[in-house]
Amino acid sequence: MVNEFLKYLKKECGITKDANVLLTVSGGIDSTVMAHLFSLSSFNFGIAHSNFQLRGAEADLDAKFVENLASKYNTPFYIKSFDTKKYANKKGISTQMAARDLRYQWFNELLINHGFTHIATAHHIDDSIETIIFNLTKGTGIAGLRGILPLQEQIIRPMLFCSSQEIVDYALKNNLKWREDSSNASN
Repeated sequence: MVNEFLKYLKKECGITKDANVLLTVSGGIDSTVMAHLFSLSSFNFGIAHSNFQLRGAEADLDAKFVENLASKYNTPFYIKSFDTKKYANKKGISTQMAARDLRYQWFNELLINHGFTHIATAHHIDDSIETIIFNLTKGTGIAGLRGILPLQEQIIRPMLFCSSQEIVDYALKNNLKWREDSSNASN
């Protein structure tokens, strides 16, 4: 998987050796595998973790896990807690949309303030397929049929080359630890 990852980074995400990438890491399996793959590469990277204060002690344990991961990889670590529900109520949007707004605002601040060239999310091919299906149910045009793009401005999705099952297989083969988010079990 490492070779495929490096090829995908270069060809589809346009990442060169002078890149300085901010990894968005939740502590879940997808972003933990992404961080591991970056640790095996020669790219400069830092890790950012958002605590949306929606899952109490579980979210705090996720934050500690990601902080330890950054320490293990000897890379800069950034963390920020948000009052997501208050922001959602103020803006009149869903909690999910509020969390998205808050994290991307913060990631862009980190990009500017710390010299990162790109922001990396751990979306994989299954996420892209899910996006296409969602867009079809909304009645999308041609643009919605392409799913998630590997490169969009400064945001890269270096895991789009693989499936969720390949990520699980890689994590197990490499004895990686990760955190399970209980909210993923619900709609």
